[in-house]
Amino acid sequence: MKKITAFSLLSMMAAGTAVAQTDSAALERFVKQSQPLCERQPAQQCIDAFWTYADLDRDNALNLSEVQRIRSVVELWVVEKGKTMPPRDRSSILMGIMMVDSAGLPTLFNNYDTSGDGKLSQKELFADVKLDNRPLPQILADRNAVDMPATKVKLGALGPLLDGMLTRR
Repeated sequence: MKKITAFSLLSMMAAGTAVAQTDSAALERFVKQSQPLCERQPAQQCIDAFWTYADLDRDNALNLSEVQRIRSVVELWVVEKGKTMPPRDRSSILMGIMMVDSAGLPTLFNNYDTSGDGKLSQKELFADVKLDNRPLPQILADRNAVDMPATKVKLGALGPLLDGMLTRR
């Protein structure tokens, strides 16, 4: 499912702490509300919607704590959704969580925080993606729109695993 594939990449950047059930419910609402937007509108609109959801302190950047929260919420959400999710979507998200946990979220965060200010901007997070007017899932599936070598470097030893995670046309 395209909505989950796009969300998977965004959520891969997160890792964790315990969260309340209400956070999972809020994520479920976000996914349902953003699905049509992310599947049909230009990628930037999907990214902006995610940023509004994730940026709790409204400073237009994500700090490590916010990203850790998202990682935890995504895990709880997947566990709660369980068997109601398409297996491919569930597997993709769980693989992303395992990659984040294996690499260590602080390490990944620092690899993407190229300015070193302790915050991730949209520009930093999507530096290796050529955004255009297509929906985000279409862009992420386009080998010419994602700088895979640069992304793999940021993922470190886990970079080669990225090849099998992203759906390609």
